Amino acid sequence: MLVKFLHFQALGCYSFSYLYIPLVERKFGPVMVSRIGAVLTILLLSSYPFISLLRGLTLMLLINCASILKNVLSVAITTGLFLLQNRSVTQQQRGAANGISMSAMSLFKAIGPAAGGSLFSWAQKRQNACFLPGNEMVFFLLNAIEVIGLFLTFKPFLALPDDNIS
Repeated sequence: MLVKFLHFQALGCYSFSYLYIPLVERKFGPVMVSRIGAVLTILLLSSYPFISLLRGLTLMLLINCASILKNVLSVAITTGLFLLQNRSVTQQQRGAANGISMSAMSLFKAIGPAAGGSLFSWAQKRQNACFLPGNEMVFFLLNAIEVIGLFLTFKPFLALPDDNIS
């Protein structure tokens, strides 16, 4: 069952990446694709604590749909940011820019699981807290990080590339 679900999820991400992302990116541009993906991700992450209140088939279907949507949004945001990065530097600097980007991404992928585990453990200790008890704190912090990422796509943080850079 899990293998079929993973194939279905991979098929959804693959078809979205190769069929829809180029069309959406040409129409709206990479900045807007990343912004829209970030806003939709914030809304989706906000719904996770409420999804856990469901049971049975409804829960399974909603979790599958939410997981596919989260992966698709992640692909949209990442693709938009990669396009922005490659358009923001000259051809001679793209290798260095991609190297720095991959190094930073690898660093955060190494830190992420440990930080996530620590955050989850801390949230389990505060199940009876008055403000954002338990797992709600985890989703609040995930949304806060997503909001910071969204704000970084606006001026003065984002320097848009010149049109004449090749």
